[in-house]
Amino acid sequence: MSTRRLFAAVRDLDPPGGGAERSLAALLNGLAAPGPTLETAPAYTPMMPAEEAQTHPAWSVHAFASQDRGEPIGLLDPGVSIASTDLSIEGFWSKVAWGLRERGGERRRRKWAHDRHIARRSTQFAKHVGAWLDGMDHDGGIGLTQLEWAPGAAQAFRSRSMPYIMFVRDDTVFRLKERFRPVMEGAALVCAAGEGLLGDIQSRFTVQRAHSVPLPVDFGGRFESMDKVRALRTEVQSKRGKNAPPVIGIMVVTPEKGLRMYQHLLPKLLKRWPEAEVHIAGGSVYPQELAHHPNARILGHVDAASFFAGIDVHLILFETTGSWGRVIGEAGLFGVPSVTSDVGSQREALGEGGILVPDGHDAEAVIGALQAVYADRERYGELAHQHTKMVDHRRSVAAFRSGIEGLLDGL
Repeated sequence: MSTRRLFAAVRDLDPPGGGAERSLAALLNGLAAPGPTLETAPAYTPMMPAEEAQTHPAWSVHAFASQDRGEPIGLLDPGVSIASTDLSIEGFWSKVAWGLRERGGERRRRKWAHDRHIARRSTQFAKHVGAWLDGMDHDGGIGLTQLEWAPGAAQAFRSRSMPYIMFVRDDTVFRLKERFRPVMEGAALVCAAGEGLLGDIQSRFTVQRAHSVPLPVDFGGRFESMDKVRALRTEVQSKRGKNAPPVIGIMVVTPEKGLRMYQHLLPKLLKRWPEAEVHIAGGSVYPQELAHHPNARILGHVDAASFFAGIDVHLILFETTGSWGRVIGEAGLFGVPSVTSDVGSQREALGEGGILVPDGHDAEAVIGALQAVYADRERYGELAHQHTKMVDHRRSVAAFRSGIEGLLDGL
C-alpha cells in the first residue's frame, strides 16, 4: 500500500543550480504542509493572503542531492528533510561538453560528450541514491527526480519497485532521447510545466501518465511585497524621464535561449529601431558575445527587481522547445510585458501579456512584435501583471498535489 511519503533524488537542490531547483523546492515545501488540490484551491493573487479551502494531509518529504555547489541557502522549509552526497556535479566529459559549447558548433560531439557524462554520473548516482533509500523505510513511498541525473535516480527507484515521478524542466530529454527513454516511459507520472510541453513529450515518448504543473514562483520570497515592487518601479521609471529611449530587457542568454537569434536580431533592430536600447543581464560568457553591438548594454550580474523595474519590454527567445519561461512571470509582476517564441509552454506562460512570435529566427517578426508591445505597453503590462496569478507558487503546489494524490489513489 502506498503512503504519503515522497523521496526526491536530484542532482542539486539547495543551493540551486538554477530555476529548476527553485521550482522543485517550492513544490516540496508546499507538499510537506497540508493544502488543497487544484480542484479545491481558492484564487491566488501573488503576495496576498488567500481564502481558506479544503485541505489534504501533508506528505512526509525527503530529498537527496549533491552538496557540490556549497552550503544551503535556505530554500527548503524545516518540513523537508535533506541528505546529501559528495558526488561532484562536473566531470571530465561534462567539461569536454562545456568546452565544445563555448566554441560554438560541434553539436554532434557536444551531444556525445554530454551523454557520456550523464551515463557515468547516473551509474554512480544510482548507487548513492540506493544507499540513501536503504537507510530509511521507503516501502510504499513514491520517488521523484528531474534533470541530468534522473537516469540514475530512476534506476535506484526501479530496483526497489518504487513508482516514481519524472519532472521535465528543459530540453535534455529531447536532445538525449534514447538515454532518457527508459526514465520517461518507466515513470508512473511525468510532470511538466504546461500542456504545450506535455504535448511535445507525448509526441516523442509513450508515457504512462502525464500532468501539468505550472512553473511555481514564490513572488513574496523573491520580491518581498507588492508595495516594494510598485515603489521600485515608480522610482526607477521616474529617473528615466519622459523622453527616455525604449528599453528592451533580456534576462538570460545561452546557446539554447536565443544567443544565435540575438546575434542576428541586434544589427537589424539597430537599423529599423535605432533609438531602442537592449539591456542584457547575466554573468556568463554569452552576453559578452553580444557586447560589440552598439545598441546592446551588457549589465553583468544584476538584481532581478532592479532589472525588471527599469525596462519597457522583456524579450526571451528559445532555440529549441522551451519549458515555461519563469522570467516572464517575474517581468509581469512589475507590469512589464514580454515577447517570446511560440514553443513548448510559452503560450501558457505568456497569456495575453505580450506577443508570441512563431519563429525566433525571424528577426523582422521579432522587431515588429517588440514595437507593437512597446506601443501598447500599458495595456499589455496590466495583462502581464494579471497573468502572474497563473504561476503563484501556491497554485502550482495545488496542481502538483492534484497529480500526486491522483497517482497515489491509482497505485
